[in-house]
Amino acid sequence: MNFKKILNYVSIALGIIVTLFMLIAFGPKFVGLIADHGISYLFEVPKAFANWYDDPTAFFITYFIGYALIWWKPIWGSVIILLGDILFFAFNSQNMGTFIFIIPTMLVAVFYILFWIEKNKESKAMPIKK
Repeated sequence: MNFKKILNYVSIALGIIVTLFMLIAFGPKFVGLIADHGISYLFEVPKAFANWYDDPTAFFITYFIGYALIWWKPIWGSVIILLGDILFFAFNSQNMGTFIFIIPTMLVAVFYILFWIEKNKESKAMPIKK
C-alpha cells in the first residue's frame, strides 16, 4: 500500500470515530434543547455563533458542516473545522476541557489536508517526456 491510501484510510477512520464521539458528546444536549423548547430552538442557533463562550452549539454545528463538506471538498471542509477549533479555543482558552474536543477535530482536519496535499502532489506531477 502506498502512503496516499494509508492516509486516506486513516482520515476516514479517524473522521468517523471523532464524528461519533461528537454525536455522543453534544447530540443529546442539542436534541434535548429541541425537545424542551420545540422546533423554535432552531431559531436560537444563529445566536450561538455570536456566543462561543460556554456554549458548544456553534462548535458542534461548525464541525458537522465542515465534516459534511470534507467529503466533497477536503480542503474547504478542513478549513471550516479548523476555524471552528480556533474560535472555540479563543473564547474558551481558560477552560482546559475544550482540548478534549479541539484536538480530535483538529486531527481530522489535518489528516484530510495531508491527504489532499498528497493527492494533488501526485496529480500535478509532470509527465515524463521521451
